[in-house]
Amino acid sequence: MLRLAFHDAGTFDIADKSGGMNGSIIYEVDRPENTGLNKSIKVLGKAKEVIDLVQQVSWADLIAVAGAESVALCGGPEIPVRLGRLDSSTADPAGKLPEETLDATALKTLFSKKGFSTQEMVVLSGAHTIGGKGFGNPNIFDNSYFKVLLEKPQPSSSGMPAMVGLRTDWALTEDDECLRWINLYAQDQAKFFADFKDAYIKLVNTGASWRSA
Repeated sequence: MLRLAFHDAGTFDIADKSGGMNGSIIYEVDRPENTGLNKSIKVLGKAKEVIDLVQQVSWADLIAVAGAESVALCGGPEIPVRLGRLDSSTADPAGKLPEETLDATALKTLFSKKGFSTQEMVVLSGAHTIGGKGFGNPNIFDNSYFKVLLEKPQPSSSGMPAMVGLRTDWALTEDDECLRWINLYAQDQAKFFADFKDAYIKLVNTGASWRSA
């Protein structure tokens, strides 16, 4: 569910104000970067049918809440989610999510175009601590992601995929600014939780259109 939220919100582009947390992911499941997300959408779709009988809920709100709840259920921070997002009726532009081949410089540039700092990029990457990427227990949200990055550095010139995670995960360790944040979060889980909470709230509000009060 957390990956679903990231892929829905992660299409935002400051330049043309396109994308963002708008539920458009339901139209984008056939894209290679969204492989496997159809299962999560089906689960949420069944929940939406029941919730809609009581009160209509947008896909954008449902996905944002599901992502936050997945963090809390795995032992991470409680994240409040504002409700009232409107859904898009079409898919967002393709090619807006980070490619797995990007280096740290390219990642920083891409995230800056979405309105996120290097610190926010690094802390959001910590979401890979759950979901089976190989960073500790896949069902426990903690700071294992950062500890593993420091314990198993990958050669910057190898071009080979890491034993765990994605190439983009290990690319962060090759950048001094990113590495400073990795070290901080590896040493201070409470700081990671607090900063992740703030960054997630920003992520799921980015690019959203809201119902009128």
